[in-house]
Amino acid sequence: MVNGESFPKNLAKSLLRWRYLIALLLFITGVSFELHGSSIGNWNNFGISEMVSGEKNATVNDFSDSDSLGWVGIVKNWISIPPRTDGTIVGVPRMIRTDEWVVQTPYAISQVSTGNQFNNPSYGLSGMNMVLAYNSPVLDISILGKPFNWGFLFLGASRGLSWYWCFKLLGMLLLSFEFAMILTKKNRFLSVIGSFWITFTPAIQWWFMQHLGDIVFFSLAIMVGVHHYFLTKSKALKLFLAVGLSSSIIGFVLVIYPAFQVPFAYLIATFFLIEFISALRNRRVSRSDLLIMSLTLLSATSIAGWTLYRSLDALSATMNTVYPGSRVSLGGELEISRLSDLLLNFILPFKIPTWTNQVEASSAVTLLPFLLPTMPLYLGKDTIRKNIFGIFVTVFCLLLATFAIVGIPEAVAKITLFSYVTGGRAWQAMSVMSIFASLWFIALIWNSRRKVSKLSVLIATVVAVGLGFLFLQRTDFVGFMGKKYLLAFLGLMLVVVLAGLFKKKVIFSLIMTTFIALSGMTVNPTVKGLDVIEDKKLTHTIRSLVKENEEGLWLTETRAYNYPQMFGAKTINSVRFYPDLELMNILDPNGDFESEWNRYAHMNVSISDVGTQISVGPAPDVLEIQLSLEDFERLGIDYVLTDRDLTALFGSMFKEIYQDSDSNKIYEWNR
Repeated sequence: MVNGESFPKNLAKSLLRWRYLIALLLFITGVSFELHGSSIGNWNNFGISEMVSGEKNATVNDFSDSDSLGWVGIVKNWISIPPRTDGTIVGVPRMIRTDEWVVQTPYAISQVSTGNQFNNPSYGLSGMNMVLAYNSPVLDISILGKPFNWGFLFLGASRGLSWYWCFKLLGMLLLSFEFAMILTKKNRFLSVIGSFWITFTPAIQWWFMQHLGDIVFFSLAIMVGVHHYFLTKSKALKLFLAVGLSSSIIGFVLVIYPAFQVPFAYLIATFFLIEFISALRNRRVSRSDLLIMSLTLLSATSIAGWTLYRSLDALSATMNTVYPGSRVSLGGELEISRLSDLLLNFILPFKIPTWTNQVEASSAVTLLPFLLPTMPLYLGKDTIRKNIFGIFVTVFCLLLATFAIVGIPEAVAKITLFSYVTGGRAWQAMSVMSIFASLWFIALIWNSRRKVSKLSVLIATVVAVGLGFLFLQRTDFVGFMGKKYLLAFLGLMLVVVLAGLFKKKVIFSLIMTTFIALSGMTVNPTVKGLDVIEDKKLTHTIRSLVKENEEGLWLTETRAYNYPQMFGAKTINSVRFYPDLELMNILDPNGDFESEWNRYAHMNVSISDVGTQISVGPAPDVLEIQLSLEDFERLGIDYVLTDRDLTALFGSMFKEIYQDSDSNKIYEWNR
């Protein structure tokens, strides 16, 4: 006992007191050891596995053993010390996260290879705007709003990627704690749980390197910054917070994904209004505050506006695509059975669903469905005025769920800007916010002196039965999870809710910690370095050829259409956020195939001895191009990465200069 408190309590207080220093040390350690959460090792399963040594690298992922996708095959390979040959230490690289390891991470590595330019010349004939390309690192003033990307500017690809993951993960843990402190009115015990609960929300983790991870991070940063700005009297701290707010606003705007931006913008705006009005009533807003706030907003909007202005052509091209285009969403796409999908999150990291993918199925381990019907029992007139934001979040969650399941009229959708929000994205935004509401309401109960009524226990039990009934209506849900696991997890959910209602903190924390670890911490792997791609035989060959001929133009016939660009190869096909008009004016001068190529596209190209043909592949974001020899020559392509024997198909105009054990070949065109 120290000062009348037990050692665990003193240790916990010390860890919280020094949390920023601890986070900094963890950050330095993580970057030093090049740790990240990318699934980049999956290139081994995409036809590129031979290393410089001649050995074939292997990656164990959730597709590796189809006969034991559940617990045995995955858990058996969960921890690897020392790391596996692909760098994986914990977990498994996620094949489904192609947006990350096929697209976004290669974009970032390509930026490092080509100087972090605003327009990367390696993508097509006209290059590609990299601000739109998943907010890739760009050596530009807009980088002030993208702190995750700073490492790519001066640490290289491997440590830059580590900077991205470590900064974002540790930063979100710290911000989540601070935000939970606001929601719970400084309940440290619950805020510690909330820090991990928010950060490791399954939907956030499955979308961690994409839009939702960014939006949640910047939303938390803005709200925490606003709250502390109005509380502090220190001018120096106010200026520091203003700089952070400006950076976060820039970051939020430049995510450029309205489907998530619109719901969270409503959340931020409401939070700001509540905090500002409260500060005004308590005379905490001075003239200097109004000046600082105005300059903060002006600087943020100026930088974001200038960046968007420079990207107008690319933005216009994106908005005018056939897919995804400027679609008008009215919601109503989801079935009411999705109310029970919170139970799926426990199994998603270990088993692949057959009716959808893990990313779209992910949501949150939320207690709101259980707690919501009991709120009238705890919200009296004396508590409503003090809990306006918590009540707003709860009501907003209901509105988002209604939008996703029922839908709204077109006029309302356009006025509210929800025409940019699909039902699925509204649902995932709601999932994150439902955790905010859960934390707020549990804290309200714990701070209340009211006794738990038998009615609240009955209500929670009825909700559990109702969710189980909804779950059983979906045969695919039942087949995926199994009735035994359903009953087990549903029972544990009810226990944790009752533990919350009866203020049984130890039981509540133990079960919630298990839930968080199982559903969220298991999503992304922990990986060391980028040797898995940088030491590939193909990588070394591409780099060598690019060094010999920097202006050489490449074509990729295999699924590696986004691979050569990582190492500086200017390639006509890739993953395009918007069409390469310079290329398409050559391939389709009369616009006969515009409805096909005018889209976000993974470009599959193969050389053909017939006329150029363009079609949409098996998915709306896959573009199939049969490139005629005539157009091939017109483009002046120098190198072809393929798995076909081009010499046998087209004669001596192609000269093989590389081949590996994966059947990858590089041909040089004999002019």
